[in-house]
Amino acid sequence: MQKEITIKEFENAVNETDDIEPMIIKRENKKDLLVISLEQYQKEIFLNKLEKSKKEYKDGKIHNARTIFKGLREKYGY
Repeated sequence: MQKEITIKEFENAVNETDDIEPMIIKRENKKDLLVISLEQYQKEIFLNKLEKSKKEYKDGKIHNARTIFKGLREKYGY
């Protein structure tokens, strides 16, 4: 669960713990910055790429290796 905090509260939170939960930093009472752990960021990137790959495969833009090599054998006879 994300929480909204000020810059000063962020400094205190970072100094107090090694485990950073997602935080929204407010500056001048406006939501300005989102902080998440590197692990969470990498997980999100991976999941986004996985979803994109699934969609491309479903749309017929990506084929598995067996299909490609079968087509090459049929076309070139080896």
